[in-house]
Amino acid sequence: MKKCAVILSSLAFLLTACASAPADSVSATPVPTETPAPTVEPTPSPTPAPTMAVYDEVPFDDWRDGAGCTMPDYTFSAPHKPQPQEQVTWPTDGVTLRYNAQTLEETAKIFHTTVENLKELNPDWQDKYSCASGCYWGLKVQADPYTLAMNNVVTVTVNAPWVEGYYDRTEVCDVPAALDKQARAALASAYYFQYHWWGMHAGFLPYEKLDEPVGFFNYRAADGAFYTKFSEFSDFLHTVYSDAWVDDMLSMDPALFAEGENDTILTLDGDRGGNIAYCGHLFTEPELQPDGSLTFWQLSLTCESDDFKGWAGEETIVPDTATVTTVRLVPTENGWRVDALELPN
Repeated sequence: MKKCAVILSSLAFLLTACASAPADSVSATPVPTETPAPTVEPTPSPTPAPTMAVYDEVPFDDWRDGAGCTMPDYTFSAPHKPQPQEQVTWPTDGVTLRYNAQTLEETAKIFHTTVENLKELNPDWQDKYSCASGCYWGLKVQADPYTLAMNNVVTVTVNAPWVEGYYDRTEVCDVPAALDKQARAALASAYYFQYHWWGMHAGFLPYEKLDEPVGFFNYRAADGAFYTKFSEFSDFLHTVYSDAWVDDMLSMDPALFAEGENDTILTLDGDRGGNIAYCGHLFTEPELQPDGSLTFWQLSLTCESDDFKGWAGEETIVPDTATVTTVRLVPTENGWRVDALELPN
């Protein structure tokens, strides 16, 4: 699992990291896209083998009701084409495709190329390596422009009415329409959690100060936080994420959360900024893999042109770069679980 870089205000540390009207009758079966797959290689994953694993779909209500904890409320729009944010126009002439990777060998394998070719595409490849994060940033991975596909999405609204902070109570995000309803909800829940408490902000609010620090922790989650009991928080995490993802998150050094005395949640507090050049994100079509997992690309679009002056004016912004991160969901007997996801910004 890749981890995002987070700058904590109260404790400086790094996390490694190398958005139609509602339709309550949305079917749990996948909705096919009307847009063809990208015409420019590479594809996000190998062509599935004919003998791939079979997955028995878990109904959304069964997944939510079986969580063992209080879960958010969910509403789903009808499938629609992804809509650009204000001032943004989707590019039609292709974009530069980039990737952040721990090694050149990993990048070459994913994009079906060679290390030598990557070095030719990135003559400054040595300067792209960050010792602090342990990865190469923004490696160009193909010479030809990458054609973006406008695959259908569903807008999911996740709402936890018991959360005190208005900003933290709700998240509205797009997920691929080809996912079934339960998978859509799990992925939207992951975006919700990561945007509010494990990404742009780190740690639960509100909190109360501990009488004595416990390791790195000076606070415990208080009434009005997303969860105040570690057992319920753990149930939420294991309902949304794979066991491996949860284990990795809770074993980080330092971790953002830990179990305290009497089932409390120890928490840190911090924030990070975003990329001012971020213009939105798109998805490739989910593909079922031989091991039964679903994988697809999240394409984070940015404007890297020297002419980009920010968002204060009225001019239309056309992104020219797409940075790839992989989203992966794995099947369990209780539904899909998110196994790989990074915030697009």
